[in-house]
Amino acid sequence: MDYLDLLKFRRSARKFTSAQLPQEHLDAIRSAACGAPVGSNMYKDIHLVVVQNRDILDKLAEASIKRWENKARIKEIIGSISDAALNRGLRDPFYGAPTVIFVAHRKQDVQPGIEYANVACIAFSMHLAATSLGLGSVLMWFALESMREIPELDHTPVLRLPDGFEPLLGIAIGYPANTLDAKELNTDKIPTHYL
Repeated sequence: MDYLDLLKFRRSARKFTSAQLPQEHLDAIRSAACGAPVGSNMYKDIHLVVVQNRDILDKLAEASIKRWENKARIKEIIGSISDAALNRGLRDPFYGAPTVIFVAHRKQDVQPGIEYANVACIAFSMHLAATSLGLGSVLMWFALESMREIPELDHTPVLRLPDGFEPLLGIAIGYPANTLDAKELNTDKIPTHYL
């Protein structure tokens, strides 16, 4: 499959089966992470945590579930959301995915901000690798942001990261519960001008 065809199948899956991924899929996804571009080739400043333990994911979900109670704030963050969806609440910010990979980065002093670019490149590379394997995936920001906003429910220590590292983004991966069909690529989504 060429790259543009791959992008047509790239979707954010928000419902997964409970089937766990085989190790060869995880190895391929980790290879994609290692193949992503990283500023100044500083791969030593990045650390991945593969979480497949439901108890740990449930612990990491507590702040998101609590934050969802502030319906006005959720509408502000998400934008258009039906009242029915808002009132259903949030039971699992990881959408039932059996695997969530957190991308952590060492805090930066020399090139502040580069950590966000690095982590985004790595997460998107894993997202595309999952797509190429017929898996579903979705980038995870809300759970980590919720723990930053509700510090008493910040359970990131359960990730047992090396000193000086902070989880900045996650990616939930698994077998999608629904078929992810191809979509047309639309060049009008992002305003562009030429000089």
